[in-house]
Amino acid sequence: MERQYSEVEAEKHFENNRLWFRRFQTTRSYRKLTKPERAAAGYITQAFVGLAYKYQLRNPRRYTATSVKEVVLTLFPEKIAATNVFFTSVIPVMRRYFIFLGVQHKISNVDTLIRALDTIKVRQLLDGHRETKNWDAHKRLGMQVLMGYKPDIDPKQVTTFEQDFNMGVPLRFCFDFSVNRPPKNIILLTEKLRKKFENVMYEKNK
Repeated sequence: MERQYSEVEAEKHFENNRLWFRRFQTTRSYRKLTKPERAAAGYITQAFVGLAYKYQLRNPRRYTATSVKEVVLTLFPEKIAATNVFFTSVIPVMRRYFIFLGVQHKISNVDTLIRALDTIKVRQLLDGHRETKNWDAHKRLGMQVLMGYKPDIDPKQVTTFEQDFNMGVPLRFCFDFSVNRPPKNIILLTEKLRKKFENVMYEKNK
């Protein structure tokens, strides 16, 4: 019988991940992440689980080297609206999280998955994220909101968007980062804005 996407099954995977992530937060490995990585970690693991199930119909026990690379190099850059800081945190967070899941016997091929992550350069992931022609329509809208190009948008609409199209990854961290004129093309974070974003995440996650 052909497997099909199920909202009930998706929520089951999200709930499992929330439980596992709370345990992960108590570990020394989690504490070794940088402050920005810790701030983004819960959203990263949630997005990974959600993308893997929605577009690959895979639960953690069915992850493979190929599926992991597709999620990181293709689905994250195409589907998830977030900042450069978020994207630079994906690989270090998932590497430690996979090791944790292996210790917890939630996945059995942790070495394979780690080797797959180790073949990916952070620069590859960032380049994919910056390549606007690869963004789907939802990410284009999400990036406009994130960068403050739609300042009058209803916060309730933003919350709905985050849950329905951004795997729960919040856009509201950067609402204060507006520009004086609407751009012809979406411009990603400058170094100055990146540092401002880090400071916001520090304050929200102390």
